[in-house]
Amino acid sequence: MRTRISNFKAATLSLCAAATAPWLVAMARGGGAPPPLSSWTNVATDVSSGTGHERHRGSAWCDIDGDGLLDLYLAHFGQRVDGVLLGSPNQLLRNLGGGSFEDITTPSLAIGSDPSHHPAWADIDNDGLPDLYVGQSANGGVSGNHLIRQSEPGAFEDITNGYPLSMQVTTRNVSWQDVDNDGFVDLYVANSGGDDLRNWLMMNQGDGTFVREESILNMQGWKGRGIAWCDYNNDGRSDVYISNGAQDKAPPLARTNALFRNDGGGSWTNVANSVGVADIGHGRGVAWGDINNDGWMDLLVGNNIGWDAPGYNRLYRNNGDDTFTDITESAGIWENVRTRGVSMADFDNDGHLDLYIVSFGTAVLENRLFRNNGDETFTNVATGTPAEAPLNDISGSWADFNNDGWIDLYTVGGSELIPGSGENQLLRNDNQNGNHWLQVELRGVISNAMAIGARVRIVHQTAEGEMHQMRDVQSGSGYNSQHMMRTHFGLRDSTTVDLIQIQWPSGILQEITDVAADQLLIVTEEGTVPPVDCNGNGVEDYIDIATGVSEDCDGNGVPDECDWPDQPDCDEDGLLDGCEVDLDANGIPDDCECHADFDGNDAVWVQDLLILIGNWGVTTPGNEWIPGDLDFDRDVDVQDLLLFIDAWGPCP
Repeated sequence: MRTRISNFKAATLSLCAAATAPWLVAMARGGGAPPPLSSWTNVATDVSSGTGHERHRGSAWCDIDGDGLLDLYLAHFGQRVDGVLLGSPNQLLRNLGGGSFEDITTPSLAIGSDPSHHPAWADIDNDGLPDLYVGQSANGGVSGNHLIRQSEPGAFEDITNGYPLSMQVTTRNVSWQDVDNDGFVDLYVANSGGDDLRNWLMMNQGDGTFVREESILNMQGWKGRGIAWCDYNNDGRSDVYISNGAQDKAPPLARTNALFRNDGGGSWTNVANSVGVADIGHGRGVAWGDINNDGWMDLLVGNNIGWDAPGYNRLYRNNGDDTFTDITESAGIWENVRTRGVSMADFDNDGHLDLYIVSFGTAVLENRLFRNNGDETFTNVATGTPAEAPLNDISGSWADFNNDGWIDLYTVGGSELIPGSGENQLLRNDNQNGNHWLQVELRGVISNAMAIGARVRIVHQTAEGEMHQMRDVQSGSGYNSQHMMRTHFGLRDSTTVDLIQIQWPSGILQEITDVAADQLLIVTEEGTVPPVDCNGNGVEDYIDIATGVSEDCDGNGVPDECDWPDQPDCDEDGLLDGCEVDLDANGIPDDCECHADFDGNDAVWVQDLLILIGNWGVTTPGNEWIPGDLDFDRDVDVQDLLLFIDAWGPCP
């Protein structure tokens, strides 16, 4: 493995590749059959299924203790007793390895009898210890949300301290993002009840406190259900999609989804209509992912059936030109169902993101796992497998809980009776087909500690050609879910990744080359943050470079006039001298030198031609330059004569 730049630090945690699948052994011996299209085993125990807890709602994965195993937080909604809604205590489960989990819930983590919806992890103070925010139903103003800080390893304290973090609204979705790129993650919450149906954007002050931001993102009347952050237009700033899920016959605003483009400086523009993603329905879950590996993030939206609107989900292909195309029908996922959670993951490690869709309550269809066929079409491969999860009608989250490189699925819902029977499923991925994989875990230094908002791109060679993939690090998306924050890539038959490129929230760009497959790679951020507008012309640097206003000949993302401020431009062509061709490496661009003027009279005439002819065929093994060697290849030949003719006349 080689780093491409010097200011890079990486550590690897090598994992054993998965054992040879039994079906491969059987086929090698002349028997057996190919594996099914989808194979899962429910390995949940009483602890990990939520036994004793009622009405499961959400799940959030995070390695809370740094032991390399992903731990699991479960949110439970509770049940009504004598007409009073009583929440069921939440759970924090420590992963012990081997499929075993230990319940280590403390009173602050259990959150008493509050009815919970959506938990999401983030390191709010960058101390290396993940913290947790839990969104809840207001329950008539009795219950509120909770911010739980991990003050030291394994010790959690509730630091909500009432309003505004408690909110006392009906929170449906919780997400974290460093909105202002100050190195501290901010909190954005979707609200479907109370406070005039306004969402809440809470800015992290860096001292454990948050201030509500007055922003267009908090516009009233939305009835927000889902939030998903993503830099959809590849301009380096995270944008946000919001699904709105009002009841039947509600005003259109409360049912029309929004895509807010981040214009920088705290300015946002709702471009959902102009780009083609202003879906009007009963929105629920939402997820971003590059389904066709074209370098542009696509969008999956889940909808609920209503009396006045169908429940068709939407899959929007990003065209890369600030427009999207609805490909739901041609992709083969056109269904009128009651959807809750939606998500994307590459369950079979073939390099293409697959879709998981969770149906709610009385939906006709069970949950579906749509395998990506690699041509913008999908095939349901959940039928007859535990992935249908008929009792789990709320949400699902993805995480490689056993570190075998095959991402597993946790399905959530059910357990209606008291005491709860525990109906969540932990589905071990048994689809091992010989494909390879890579996982990348990021640790921010200048960026927020968990690198939320970072983007990871990879390039690798397969038998069918070069493949490009990308993933974002996000906390909170889909519906009531937080997937693992490690980025997971299926590599097909590739045993090496040629290039990993990491775009940190700070703006730092880091690269690694020649990385072995089948491992978890841990990367720590290190480098210098490029200035946003270094030349002070009011336009961000990346735009100056993209439009040709500034040159960036060394490709470091910084305009040349900023990182080479004293560099001259001898020929005044807009390229600084350090960017020009300098074959003799003397610091002066060849365009500004008169190399063919061998006699130094500021002109290339006959006398210079005689000198060139006199040295014809002469070669030198050292670094001494031969008059006449105009292409600096240490001999004088026809190529030099052609260059001499081109230089004929007075020196410039």
